[in-house]
Amino acid sequence: MLPLINLPFVRLLQQQGGRVYTVGGTVRDELLERPGKDVDLLVTGLPQAELVRLLRQQGRVQLTGRAFGVIKFTPRRWDGPPIDIALPRTEVSTGVGHREFDVSFDHTLPIETDLGRRDFTINAVAMELATGHLIDPFGGRRDLADKLLRQVSDRAFPEDPLRMLRGIQLAARFHLTVETATYQAMATHAASITTVAPERIAEELRKLFQADAPADGFRLMRDTGLLAHILPEIDASMWDGVFTRTLNHLDAIQQREELAYRGHLDLLLAALFQSSPSPESARDRLETLRMTMIGADLDRITALIRHSSFEIPALETDDSALRHFAHQIGPETALMVFDLRLADRLANQPGEPTHDVQSLRQRLQREIDRQVPFSVKGLAVDGHDLQQLGISPSPHMGQILQRLLHRVLDDPSQNTRDALLMLVQQEMDTES
Repeated sequence: MLPLINLPFVRLLQQQGGRVYTVGGTVRDELLERPGKDVDLLVTGLPQAELVRLLRQQGRVQLTGRAFGVIKFTPRRWDGPPIDIALPRTEVSTGVGHREFDVSFDHTLPIETDLGRRDFTINAVAMELATGHLIDPFGGRRDLADKLLRQVSDRAFPEDPLRMLRGIQLAARFHLTVETATYQAMATHAASITTVAPERIAEELRKLFQADAPADGFRLMRDTGLLAHILPEIDASMWDGVFTRTLNHLDAIQQREELAYRGHLDLLLAALFQSSPSPESARDRLETLRMTMIGADLDRITALIRHSSFEIPALETDDSALRHFAHQIGPETALMVFDLRLADRLANQPGEPTHDVQSLRQRLQREIDRQVPFSVKGLAVDGHDLQQLGISPSPHMGQILQRLLHRVLDDPSQNTRDALLMLVQQEMDTES
């Protein structure tokens, strides 16, 4: 990928009188020497109509963010995600759920005015591409060096309460300490997080789960009062011992290399809600927060919670019982249940051996690798074969296939066409 300053569209905008800056998280990540994939640019000196006209000469323009003064732009031969290009603007969130914003954008505004509307000092930074000059009116670079999260102004959270949760995930991801006045402002305005649209909350939680130690963010959420408003069932059920165990569990899922599904969102959510009143209440909360929009599988999470207390001895010496267990919840979900238990053991019982759980996982993986069927789709016969024996499509046919599956789960060597058809014929002869 070419440096931004060398891209033809940047040179064109500069030639036409525009000043082009990288801004916000793009600059923050560069200062941290953690360059990301997303690129955010800000352009001054060019009206929006002229900016769009020039960009269309250089690539694909999407105007989905036009009302916010934001354009998504994909230059020719660009192999990254679309670039967000904005005009300087001021904005205040309005409407139910803070889904709408009263936006004023103006290509003549000083870039410092645009930076002044941002959430935290570490995001209120810009760098002019032509000169490499850093614009940092609020001391964001110093705060990054000091590992400090500081709000730009005391209007930050009242204008958009989601910024509190954004601050939580930034503090967790970048190992920042929340500055005292900012912390107190979070505690003061915590209840206003309930006015934010759930899908926006879900996106910030997704980013929090990407932290090396997501537990740091959940501690901050509890201490500032945000947790009680975002995840009230968990906050109410988490006295100190349970809370500590849950947070240890979360970090182990994100960190421990022994896990096959390390960092998996469904596994993290199952660990978080494992101490909730019931799997159903966990599902209700996940639905309310619209967590499916960030990729959560609610059926799988519910199953993980429901079966997290499975009895190891019942599966430890009986391959048939292990196969039936995997059939009941799905083989991949069963593997994830074993990881859920393994992570809890590693996090909260570090002196206990783990070979029993790891052995279950290895044995099930062997069964999967040798293509043992865990559903009727894997049987060596199907409905067409049964029709040849005179069995018409009906619930009865489905029941026969289920009985065959359970025979194969007991003894996978039975999964041949001849053996299964013989079993069906014997059953028919008995019934007649």
